[in-house]
Amino acid sequence: MSEQLLDLRGILQGLHDHKIDHVLFGATAMLFYGFVRNTEGVDIVVAGDEANLRRVHDWLVSIEAHLALRPHRRVGPRERWAMFKGENATVITTCGQIDVVQQIEGMPPFARLASESEMFEREGMRVRVMSRTTLVELKHRRGSPQDLADIEAIEQLDHLDE
Repeated sequence: MSEQLLDLRGILQGLHDHKIDHVLFGATAMLFYGFVRNTEGVDIVVAGDEANLRRVHDWLVSIEAHLALRPHRRVGPRERWAMFKGENATVITTCGQIDVVQQIEGMPPFARLASESEMFEREGMRVRVMSRTTLVELKHRRGSPQDLADIEAIEQLDHLDE
């Protein structure tokens, strides 16, 4: 499968249409806070209940998701079962790359992420975005050069908001 350009509007519309309980994080969250940088894909944390994971799976199938590490393999029943076990997935879709996360080290439970998230309204859709505080905490834990640059950018944006 050839690499797709990122269609953020299409991804957000799909999440909305499929009623997926999720929180955006990573570079996409930073976009909502006012900092734009290139990104390979959209990072989303999804609620791990069975009904929500079934909706996630149906959405991924509808946008022709393939596993990023096995591009010849479309998302199917095996991947749905893996999601039910709590696994994360990176997929390539007709809307671009999407990282579907249920848990990463140091990340609070989904209920807390959702309750602390910030809500944005875009084109009639409510978009839940990880709080700046949690985003910075996760980036500190990871500590990559890009994460450290992102933290600096978030802190600069916070000063502009004062």
